[in-house]
Parts: sequence; C-alpha cells; structure tokens
Amino acid sequence: MTERIPEDASGDAGAVSGGEAGWASDGADYPRKQMRRARWLNLNGEWSFRFDDELRFREPAHVDDWPLRIRVPFAPESAASGIGDESYHSRCWYRREFRVERAAGRRYILHFGAVDYAARAWLNGQFLGSHEGGHTPFSFDITDELERPSAGGAQVLVVRADDDPVDLAKPRGKQDWQLRPHSIWYPRTTGVWQTVWL
Repeated sequence: MTERIPEDASGDAGAVSGGEAGWASDGADYPRKQMRRARWLNLNGEWSFRFDDELRFREPAHVDDWPLRIRVPFAPESAASGIGDESYHSRCWYRREFRVERAAGRRYILHFGAVDYAARAWLNGQFLGSHEGGHTPFSFDITDELERPSAGGAQVLVVRADDDPVDLAKPRGKQDWQLRPHSIWYPRTTGVWQTVWL
C-alpha cells in the first residue's frame, strides 16, 4: 500500500509505504514531542531478526537467513518484543523494508532513539555509519542511499547491534551482567530499544 503524504507549504510531496508505518500528519506519536514535524515515517513494528552469538556475520550480505520476527522498539529480552529471550547474546541483526518516493529538494534523515550498545547500519547494502552508546540517540542522512533502491522498489534497512553482556567496562546503567537480575540490578537490554523513524 502506498499512501500520499501531505504537501507542505512549498507544495511538494512524496509517497511512502511501510506496512504498519506511514507518514503521520498530526505528529501525535512523534518521539521528540517538542520538535514535532508534520512529515515523518515511524519504522517501529515488525522487523526480521536474528541472533548471531558466534559473531559469524560482519555485513548484511553475509546473513543467510532471518528466522525470527521482533517488534521494534522492544529489546529481544522483553516479552513485548515477541521474542522474550533473556539469554546472553552479544550480537543481533535487524532487517526492515519500507518504501519512500523522494521529493525534490528534501533531505531524509533516519533517526534511532537508542540501540544498545554499538550499532552499525546499512541501507540498500550501503554502509550508513556506526554509533556507540546504548542510551544516546543518533541519525544518518540517507537521502543519497534512497536513490539506490533494491529489487522491487523497497528500501532495505539493516542494523547490527553488538552488546557484550559481560563487559563490565562499558556504561550499563543498572543493567545486570548476570544471567538473571540480582539485588538492585535490572534485566539487560540488547539492540534497538527506542523508536526508529525517518
């Protein structure tokens, strides 16, 4: 399904589709309430997913299958993610397809609310960049990568999240390093755990 997005004051518009996602016109769910926009695409929802405990894959082209589905923005340890696996996992992969028709003169910025702990992202096989820090937001300008759509016209976003669960040297807040939370410590959070949007 492709939905027309509202025209702005300049009169240009684009089209987008993404399953559950779509351009919001009222900004009600926009993740940064004080900086609302009329045109944005929420990429939360169902993504393809896999654990990579043996660290077999370095790039998206190496990933041979996507056996699980995850509900973003919930961490795989959370039951709300649809996975609810609290085992140790040092790497996981996410994959999501969406559609965007570029509008002339527009820049398209891909935002991540947070990915725990180190993230690498690709769009249509092109490396976008990396970010380290599981509690801080980051973004990439993906305008040029949108010009290289994959087969079928869908944009393919892949995210790799590395998070060594027993590394006590990295910032972890109150996340526990033991398999089960003890004392005052909370369960671990791995991977995408806040809103992803365009």
